[in-house]
Amino acid sequence: MKDFLNDVENVRVCVQLEIDRGARRETKKAIRLLNQALALNFVCVLRHMRHFVTADRFGARVVAQEFLEHTVRESEHSDLIAARIKELGGEITLERATMTSRGHITCESSSEFEDIIRVDLDAERIAVETYGVMSNWLADVDPTSSRILQRILSLEEEHLEIMLNFVAVVID
Repeated sequence: MKDFLNDVENVRVCVQLEIDRGARRETKKAIRLLNQALALNFVCVLRHMRHFVTADRFGARVVAQEFLEHTVRESEHSDLIAARIKELGGEITLERATMTSRGHITCESSSEFEDIIRVDLDAERIAVETYGVMSNWLADVDPTSSRILQRILSLEEEHLEIMLNFVAVVID
């Protein structure tokens, strides 16, 4: 009977070690994904700030104010993501050279006001889709991170709706 109990205990220890190894692998993947979300956010902050300045220069105060608000919101999103990476024991990667490639959205200068609206609308669509995919992937792996990205996704959907309204007013 004692040998049987020892065997059961050994199996339990082996199973627990394998679970722990799998959890560490999943946490590393979650941290990598969160760093990609952080890069996306940083690119969005830069884009919104550039568009704020450009819209202000065109005298479009309402649009400029909206871009400024988006800049602040995106900065807050970055803070949430960075805090979660730290909670998971990860390192925040801020490699400047790869920021735009990891962020999926480039910061483009626009000489015409309508181009700014179009660029931002496309970028918001990409952000919404990207956060949705990230959140879904994290749902089983790291539900807390998934909820953070869901909250950010919700705000990105609001940004998209606002940009759609601007398109209707400015471009049409």
